[in-house]
Amino acid sequence: MNIKKESLELKKQLVMLRMHKITKQKYERHKVKQIQHKISQILNTNNKEFTK
Repeated sequence: MNIKKESLELKKQLVMLRMHKITKQKYERHKVKQIQHKISQILNTNNKEFTK
């Protein structure tokens, strides 16, 4: 009985860790896309100034 309970608890912890990892990856991907977008905007603004 105790082993089953401990096993269940460990499985729950594993699921939580996996969920945390996925959430963190999504956040990091989103952050990278934001940074890329900002860089693109800066470069576009810079290019427009040179073509005037």
